[in-house]
Amino acid sequence: MKDIILLTKILFKESINTKKITFGKFLLFVFIYLYIAGLIGYVSYEIITSLIQINQQAVFLGICFVDVLVFEIVQTIFSSLNILFFSNDIQYLMPLPIKPIKIVIAKINCLIISQYIMELVLILPAMILYGYLLNAGIVFYIMGLLIMIMFPVFPVILTTIIVTLIMKFTNIIKNKDMVQYLSVGLTLIFVISIQLLNTSNNSITNEELANMIVETNGLLSVYINFFITIKLAVNSLVNYNNFMGILNIVILILAAASVYILGALLISKIYIKSVTKIMSDGIKSKKKSFNEMTFKKASIIKSYVKKEFINLNRNPIFFMQCILPSILFPFIFGIPVFLSYKDMNSEDINMLKHLLIEKSETSIGIAVGLLIVVFFFMMNFISVTSISRDRNNANFMKYIPIDLEKQCVYKLIPGIILNFVPIMFFIVGFIYLVPSISVKSVIYFVILAILINIFNNYMMIIVDLKNPKLEWMTEYAVVKQNINMFFQIAIIVLEFGIIMFLGFKFSNLDMYVISVSLLYIIGICAVKKYISKNKNKLFSKVM
Repeated sequence: MKDIILLTKILFKESINTKKITFGKFLLFVFIYLYIAGLIGYVSYEIITSLIQINQQAVFLGICFVDVLVFEIVQTIFSSLNILFFSNDIQYLMPLPIKPIKIVIAKINCLIISQYIMELVLILPAMILYGYLLNAGIVFYIMGLLIMIMFPVFPVILTTIIVTLIMKFTNIIKNKDMVQYLSVGLTLIFVISIQLLNTSNNSITNEELANMIVETNGLLSVYINFFITIKLAVNSLVNYNNFMGILNIVILILAAASVYILGALLISKIYIKSVTKIMSDGIKSKKKSFNEMTFKKASIIKSYVKKEFINLNRNPIFFMQCILPSILFPFIFGIPVFLSYKDMNSEDINMLKHLLIEKSETSIGIAVGLLIVVFFFMMNFISVTSISRDRNNANFMKYIPIDLEKQCVYKLIPGIILNFVPIMFFIVGFIYLVPSISVKSVIYFVILAILINIFNNYMMIIVDLKNPKLEWMTEYAVVKQNINMFFQIAIIVLEFGIIMFLGFKFSNLDMYVISVSLLYIIGICAVKKYISKNKNKLFSKVM
C-alpha cells in the first residue's frame, strides 16, 4: 500500500506544475473559486427553488450526477490513453521491480484525483446549497462527501477498461499515432452509442409525465435510471435520514471498492504486454527524405500558422487534447437536445419555436446563446498552451526575425479558428429549430461571438506567457494537469457574469450589442497594447 501511495504521489506531482505558490496567488485562487462557486450557487438556487414548488427537488440531484458522469467519462477518454500508454514516465517505470498492478493502480489514482478537482469546482457548491435549502442534517453532507469520493471510480474504471481492451487489439498496428486516434474514436463511439440508446429508451407518454409530476420526486426516475451508480447516489441523499439511505450508500461504497479492485486486476493482466509492445514498435510513419521535400515561398503569417497546426496534428496527444474537444463537445451535448426535439409533438414544437423566436430578439436571449458558445470556448486549450507545448523549443521564438508581438498574434489564430466550430454549430442548430429567426439577430450574435473569441484567445496567450509549463514528462500534463487551465475557466466564468449582467442591464437589444461590443473592443485593444509594451518582460520566462 505504501508503494502505491508513494508512486501515486510521484506521478501526480510530476504531472502538475510544482512551482511554489505565493500567498498572493493563493488568495487569487480562493477569490476565483468563490466567484465560480457563487455563479454555480446562483443557478442552482434558481433551479432548486423552482423544483421545490412542484415537489420535484430531488430531480436537481439527478441532473447534477448525470452531467458529472458524462463529463467524467468524456474527460477520462482523453486522459486514460495518454496516462497509461503514451506518457514518458513509462520508460522509467518498466525497468523497475514494481508489480504491474501497482503501476496501474497509481495511474488510475491520478485519473481519479483529477476528477476530484473537477467535482470540487462544479458539484460541491451545488450540493451544499441543496442541503441548506432543504434544511438537511449533518448526515446529508457526510453522505454527499462519501458519494463524491466514490462516484468518479465508476466512469474512470469503465473507460480505462474499454481503452485498455481496445489497445490490446490495436497494438498490431505499427503506427503509434494511428493507434491513439483509433482508440479514442472507438471509445467515443461506444460512449455516444450508450447515450443514444439511453435517450431513446427514456421517452415517456404525457400521461406518465403527469403522474410523475403529481408524485413527489416522481420525475427523478427519468434521471436515476441513466446509470446504476446515479440511482444509488441519489437514493442515498434523498433518504439520508432513514435506513434506505444508509443501505444505498453502503452498496455504493462496496460497489466502488469492488469495481476499483477488479478493474485494476483486469487492466494489469493485459497492460504490461500492451505497453511493452507499443514501446518496442515505436512510431513507424512514412517520412520524406530531404531530397524529396519541396519548398514553396509563402507569407510569414501563413507559414507560422501552418507550423502551429502541423505541430498540433503531428502529436496525437495535443491533437486529442486541444483540437478534438472543440469539435466533439458541441456534438456530444447537442445529441440529447436534438433527440428530445424529435420526440416532441407538433403542439410542443410550435410553442418552443414561438418562445425561441421571441427570446432571440431580446438581450437576454442573445446573452444565453453567447453563454452556450463561450462554454464551448472553455474546451479549447490551443492558445492557453501555445507556449507550453513548445517545451524547450519555445526559446526559439526569441531568435527568429519576427517581432514577439506578431508571434503572439500568429499563435492565437489556430485557437480562434477552432472556436468557429461551436459558433457555427450553434447557429446552424438554432436555424434548424427556428428557420424564421431574423437575420439581424444572427448578425448580432456572430459579431459578439467573434469579438469574445478574439479577446479570450488574447487573454489565454498572456496566461501561458505569465506561467509557462515548459518542464513536463508527458504531453498529457501540458493540458489536463496545468494550472493555466484553472485561469482559463476562471476568466470565462467571469465573462459569464458580465455577459448576463449586461443582458439584464440593457433590455434594448441594440444597446446591449453596442455595450458588449465596445467592452470587448476596448478589452482587445488593451490586451494588444499590454503585450506590445511588455513583450520582453512577458517572454522572460521562456527559456
